[in-house]
Amino acid sequence: MACTLVPINLGDPSEYEELRIQRVACGWDNTPEKLDQWREKQTEGLKSFFWITKTKPTPEPGPEPEPGASSSTPTTTIIRAGHISLDAFTSPPNDEVANAAKTNLTIKTFFIMPAHRAGGLGSAAMRLVESLATSAPYGSPNCEFITLDCLSKAHYYDPVLGPYVRRVMPICNQEWYERMGYVVWKVEPRYEDRVVLENGESRDIVYDAAFMRKRVAKE
Repeated sequence: MACTLVPINLGDPSEYEELRIQRVACGWDNTPEKLDQWREKQTEGLKSFFWITKTKPTPEPGPEPEPGASSSTPTTTIIRAGHISLDAFTSPPNDEVANAAKTNLTIKTFFIMPAHRAGGLGSAAMRLVESLATSAPYGSPNCEFITLDCLSKAHYYDPVLGPYVRRVMPICNQEWYERMGYVVWKVEPRYEDRVVLENGESRDIVYDAAFMRKRVAKE
């Protein structure tokens, strides 16, 4: 799947609103306070934020061409299919995950709209954002690791929580990132949630996050 990364301008009201709509579809981090915080981090040079775009040809409307005549030249429609960021900060602060010196950077805010999830768009976007880790202004030649965190796959296969997790998250993200070359170096409690189990029981839980990283390829 061919795609491009186009910087997001959160100072543009139309782009701000489009990102908010995509975050609502994502289900979290969609408040004005969160989007304003991201805009501040962009200004500080700590969040490199991109639209994940793809194109499709759009034939120009018009009459059918005469026999033997060339057809009309198609135009191209740019689709903002999702978004992704490469961050030089994390909350809570952790230099192993990301830091302002950009020796470690973390992939965050990664979301593709459901209608565009087929065809390898996600893996293409990951490869593109990884390629930016060693180049200013997004990264640094001194970058050693690209990191990320996701739900530990232990929950995905848990006999009690697993059915709920698989219903909400049909794909195991940790295994998907493993196929992209990321490895786990620590697991910590991170994500709070209230779940309704198969037996109807409601339970407040804290999911474990798998912190994963991939060594940056140097030329």
